[in-house]
Amino acid sequence: MLQTLDRFGIKPVAIAGTSVGAIMGTLYAAGISGDDIYDGITELVATPKSLQELFEAKQIFAWLEYFDLDIGRGSLFQIDKFLDQLEEVIGVSRFEELPIPLSVVATDFWAREEVVFGSGPIIPAVAASFAIPGVFKPVVQGEQVLIDGGSVNPLPYDLLPADCDIVIAIDVMGQRRPTDDLLPSYAESLFNTFQIAEKSILREKFRRQPPDIYIEVEVENVAVLDFHKGDEIFAQAESARLQLETALGALGG
Repeated sequence: MLQTLDRFGIKPVAIAGTSVGAIMGTLYAAGISGDDIYDGITELVATPKSLQELFEAKQIFAWLEYFDLDIGRGSLFQIDKFLDQLEEVIGVSRFEELPIPLSVVATDFWAREEVVFGSGPIIPAVAASFAIPGVFKPVVQGEQVLIDGGSVNPLPYDLLPADCDIVIAIDVMGQRRPTDDLLPSYAESLFNTFQIAEKSILREKFRRQPPDIYIEVEVENVAVLDFHKGDEIFAQAESARLQLETALGALGG
């Protein structure tokens, strides 16, 4: 989707993202092209490399090698290395330094409320936005315990400025289908229940304030952290890319 925007010569005036959308939004808001992000993914999933090689190459998505098992209170992985790498790649540390304004969504766990970051340090905001419950450690800021923003606003197009000419919302949640066994596994039950709630939030948002362009990327049976399925994901997303091209073309580019 980002490559398509680049090919049409479209530069967003603002970006908003939640969870993995916060990661992609940060990279794009930092001025990294869709092609460079794509190359970073395909290079990483194509050939496993040592941590040293990844550090030396400074690959955009070397962070996938940095998920360290950390079975502790409320999480499976710790991601400090990933966050360090992300900050190095984007080259800035504060929202105010990004070439494109960015909003990042997290959830206040105890207050059950949306928290929107658009100023101050970037990395803690991104870490909070994709702190998937039970997978990554929540981020504590003062009295707030922050978790994945998908709990409150999985597709935050409503946070974009009201004077935007065109609002584009890209939904990469995908679809889940039963395989050999109709009954879900434990992990499937956990993550798909979370996504059922996210879809319910989106339906209600669409009733009140639909975006100008909505693209649902119908990727099937790709679970959280299935980054090794990069080629399969891109192949399945081709039809959504064509939909975006058609929609942009209808608007005159």
